Amino acid sequence: MKQQNIILFLIVAFVFTNMANGFAQTDSKPVTLDAVVVTAEKSDSDFQTGDVDTEQTPAFFSVIKREQFEGKMENLSEIIEKEAGVQIRQSGGLGSFSTVSLRGSSSEQVVIYMDGVPLNEASGGGVNLANISLSDIASVEIYRGITPVNFGKASVGGVINIKTLRAEKGLHTSAGAGYGSFNARTLGAFINHKPGQWDYLISADYLSADNDFEFLNDNSTEWNTSDDIQEDRNNAQFDQKNILAKLGYDFTNNVRVDFHNQWFSKDQGLPNWRNSRQARTSLDTTRNISTLKLTANDLGLCHFNTGTRISYFRQEEIYDDRGGHIGLSGNQHNKYITTRYEADFFLEWLTEFNTVSLMLGGQHEIYESENILGKEKTDDKSRNTFSIRLQDSIFLFQEKLMLTPGLRCIFLRDESEDDETSRDETYFSPQFGLRYRPTQWLTFKTNMAKYVREPSFFELFGDRGFFYGNEELKAEKGINFDAGVEITRTTSHDWLKRFSLNMVYFRSDVDDLITRVYSAQGFGKAMNISSSYIKGIEAGLKLDFLGIFRLIANAIRLDTENQSEQGDADGKKLPGRFETSYLARIEAKYKGVKVHTEYIVEKNSYYDTPNLLKAEDKEEVNAGISWLFKSFLLTFEAKNFGDDHYEDFNGYPLSGRSYFFSVKYNY
Repeated sequence: MKQQNIILFLIVAFVFTNMANGFAQTDSKPVTLDAVVVTAEKSDSDFQTGDVDTEQTPAFFSVIKREQFEGKMENLSEIIEKEAGVQIRQSGGLGSFSTVSLRGSSSEQVVIYMDGVPLNEASGGGVNLANISLSDIASVEIYRGITPVNFGKASVGGVINIKTLRAEKGLHTSAGAGYGSFNARTLGAFINHKPGQWDYLISADYLSADNDFEFLNDNSTEWNTSDDIQEDRNNAQFDQKNILAKLGYDFTNNVRVDFHNQWFSKDQGLPNWRNSRQARTSLDTTRNISTLKLTANDLGLCHFNTGTRISYFRQEEIYDDRGGHIGLSGNQHNKYITTRYEADFFLEWLTEFNTVSLMLGGQHEIYESENILGKEKTDDKSRNTFSIRLQDSIFLFQEKLMLTPGLRCIFLRDESEDDETSRDETYFSPQFGLRYRPTQWLTFKTNMAKYVREPSFFELFGDRGFFYGNEELKAEKGINFDAGVEITRTTSHDWLKRFSLNMVYFRSDVDDLITRVYSAQGFGKAMNISSSYIKGIEAGLKLDFLGIFRLIANAIRLDTENQSEQGDADGKKLPGRFETSYLARIEAKYKGVKVHTEYIVEKNSYYDTPNLLKAEDKEEVNAGISWLFKSFLLTFEAKNFGDDHYEDFNGYPLSGRSYFFSVKYNY
């Protein structure tokens, strides 16, 4: 479908739904949806003004609650990869660089938010999930495909929304520690106190590992086995610290102010492709996010709900490769600083028949880089973005049918300090969603949206030895579509307490898709593909049965094609995507003991654009047990029973079989 026809379709749909709303007002019995009541039905720790109301979104999503990973020594990537449509690429063991793909997208096409603040940078594209501490997280929401307009940017893959811990009434404290394979160590502590109108929360943790796992090094000669050798992974250690602090005050039941500050620091070694013992390359990261938010609800005669937030983001990275062990650029010792100032305003109006949301946002981001060896700064870049987002959720036929038209307007300006050049762009991204629920247990959903993604400074100019820049890159533009069904039944029988099934077809047609092309030596460069598509089917199943058991299964099948009509890439699969992925997990819970085992399979992926370097299929078996004894939570995990050293990135093996034990005390 051509872009003009889609935009026309969305405009007509918007007009039709508002006409239908007026018709329903005169001919149907009104359905009361009062703003104050809706807000009150959700606990303070679970929902705040400005969050996506998962009960009213047509998007396909999943929510991971804290109790699913409480006490575990895992990365965020290991938690979310168990969800349908999610694929992870990781460069090593615990704490190593890892990125996420949703429905066959690249990592840059997934936007990750933490408490409303985007972690994607204009400078760097994809977010390193290993730099997000699990100790701070209350829940993770994964929106696949269409992006709710509560979030500033639309993307082909979707959005991952991280909600950090929020204050609860009373006094709550905890402390924990853990140890595991490859000298993995963790310590953590938490306190939350809300005696009245004031409340505060502090969470701190420490995590480190040597990551000196043993693997077979073929010395980059796959077909010559005579030089293969079993050796330990070198220079893959990391050490990270994290502190989250929150302070809040309730002026009234409807007016509240919050201040958050999160500080994160990580020192990490970067092994080179040949696993050299002499390599001492490192990447040190320090990040600080400060946020001030004012929430004021039930305002005026229209009972508006509002949220106003200002935030400050600063990240400093120091890349040290003075030995020239990584990349082709020789000795490097560089500093990269990203600074972002951001302001957002959210306005919500709830009527008897619809929910209207208006969001305004602006940000100023500065990217500075410095060559420490040469004691000189390179060309600094800045990106200014302003967005206007509007959405109307319209309820018809006693809320059985919900129509959700929305529109994003993005105004962007890039500036370069040294050559005094600038670039201005304006993008319009309409979207439309439909949810039909004929019964409480059956739901049909479909969505269509346009999206635009600007190339990052990292893709445009490259750095850090691994990647070359490409200043000729154009913004990628495309259309997302999905349609599917969700079935959920709850019974009073212990043999089958709950049954949940969902199946979704999705497709994304992209022009000027930005993809990274890797050489045989593992070096990359971002390039535009004139045309491509990603389509597939994802499915998920959950069964609660016999009172103590839960079965979880999900699968995704992808079909991607490079339609560039250029060179040997035409008609080939897009690199870095598995064609099929499966997961099966069985859990048993009796009193305070919970046991689980899971089986993960991922097949058919290529490292390179011409599809000459085929990745090995991945097969993994994991298991674990936890015991809640009084105030203690004891957890034991065993991962990768098969001791498979699969490589998500060519030349960078994952760790093999590993074990972790942790203990946590809650007061």
